[in-house]
Amino acid sequence: MKKPGTKQAQAGVALLEVLIAILIISFGILGIIGLQANSIAMMSDARYRIEASAFAERLIAEMWINPVNLASYAYAGTGTPPGPLVAWYDDLTTGSAALPGAATHKPTITISGDNLVTVTINWAPPDGAVHNHVVVANINQNPEN
Repeated sequence: MKKPGTKQAQAGVALLEVLIAILIISFGILGIIGLQANSIAMMSDARYRIEASAFAERLIAEMWINPVNLASYAYAGTGTPPGPLVAWYDDLTTGSAALPGAATHKPTITISGDNLVTVTINWAPPDGAVHNHVVVANINQNPEN
């Protein structure tokens, strides 16, 4: 004689457990893919910040070499850049390491009376948000220092 309900109550339980396991694993994989995409975006942003820093430091190094003409490096971010900035600006906007959107969101270089230089470099990565990197340096015109 058969016991009623024992085999029929268990039918399909293994299939249901497998489907739930697949669902849990799928959510885990989707989470890992999301983390990978976020990691790639952050790595691109870090690369742009490194490039902006290198451009700013390069310009400040040029100013240190040529402190007599320091005022000629000032640029408000409108119009054509002054003579000493042309090569630097071309590399920033169209060179091999150019920052995206740097031609649209132009850099600014301000020089105060005490030779305090502020270089602000702007760029807009593909996500559309405008980022900037600001470097402040005091260009000492004393040849002994």
